[in-house]
Amino acid sequence: MISIEDIGAVRGFRLARSILGRAMYYTAAYWADGLMIDTGCFYTVSELVSALEELKVERIVNTHSHEDHIGANAALTKRFGAEILAHPLAIPALAIPRDQKHLNPYQVIMWGYPEPSSATAIPGTIRTKQHRFNVIHTPGHSLDHICLYEPDEG
Repeated sequence: MISIEDIGAVRGFRLARSILGRAMYYTAAYWADGLMIDTGCFYTVSELVSALEELKVERIVNTHSHEDHIGANAALTKRFGAEILAHPLAIPALAIPRDQKHLNPYQVIMWGYPEPSSATAIPGTIRTKQHRFNVIHTPGHSLDHICLYEPDEG
């Protein structure tokens, strides 16, 4: 299940696996000038790829390596040739093959096993045509967690 909202020049996606017609747990992803911030879960890959067909995805930033934020990495890389950027601690987790990745039963039900993907270390600043994001390491939710701050937009 997917819903889309434009917030100025940014397109926001609310993504959730649907079971018996009901969304189970929403995750978020954002697109800004060819930059995709997170990619949702494995169960919403086809919907997200379809929703992005009219847009250009040049790069993906993963805010952390949890399965509900990296699910469409491989599909978007294959479809658009997008480069994936992540905190150095996230890079090994993104590359784990599905048959070697451990998920708890609730994680499998809600988000599924993401396909492995390859990433490079994110620099301190990410620029798009209209935005400049400062990358801030914010460990807590996960050790590899980052936030993007756009100082001109606050």
